[in-house]
Amino acid sequence: MLIVGCSGTVAAAAEHPPLVAIPAAPEPVAVTTAHTDRAVDAGTPFWAGFDATTVDPPALAVYARGPVDIYASPADTEPFTTVEPLTILGTVTVLGVVRGPQDGWAEVMLPMRPNGSTGWVRADDVWFYAADGEIIVDLTERRLSYVVDGLSVLETEIGIGSRYNQTPTGLFFVTDNVALAEPGGPWGPRALGLSARSDSITSFNGGDGIIGIHGTNNPSSIGSDISLGCIRLPNDVITRLSDLVPIGTRVEIRA
Repeated sequence: MLIVGCSGTVAAAAEHPPLVAIPAAPEPVAVTTAHTDRAVDAGTPFWAGFDATTVDPPALAVYARGPVDIYASPADTEPFTTVEPLTILGTVTVLGVVRGPQDGWAEVMLPMRPNGSTGWVRADDVWFYAADGEIIVDLTERRLSYVVDGLSVLETEIGIGSRYNQTPTGLFFVTDNVALAEPGGPWGPRALGLSARSDSITSFNGGDGIIGIHGTNNPSSIGSDISLGCIRLPNDVITRLSDLVPIGTRVEIRA
């Protein structure tokens, strides 16, 4: 497992831990000019605000139809990077939509450094789907909420990063939803990988300091500033959250 957060050994990433079933599998949605008009007229990307989780048009995410070229702008002729159709954990690659689609392009959030990186993808290279729910993490209160249609359907106390390896703040999305091969290990039975990257750890277990939401084999750590940056949940809660949350779900981590 390549997620930062605890110590110990779980199944190697190359073995691809078995995927958790997504309760509502992403389905392509028809994208009309109303989506574009709303995004442009608002003057802000879909990812800003979060006053409500169901909007008209809906918040969008995309999943890859194959390798996806990422461009710095629609005017560029060469991509600056390419994302593969599967993540390193074997999950289908998804990206959060910032704005668009417009004129055959969409701006998307990227799971890479620096946090908050975006790029542009050709609309024909991806499928669009609605991702209305959101996870809100309040570091000061050490609380996590999963909100759907403006209502909190799950809340829990959490463990967060230490003063030396703080949990990064910002707007992110769920990249992976996996079951772990050793449910009694330091990451617990389930984990959600995020597009967030640690500000202090650039390499961990062969990965890029990926921040995750996961369980723990140390229940007493919940409520403490103790992790390497990940967000720890009680094992029964991460199991429930994992069952509820599809990949592509928005995540806001507040200071």
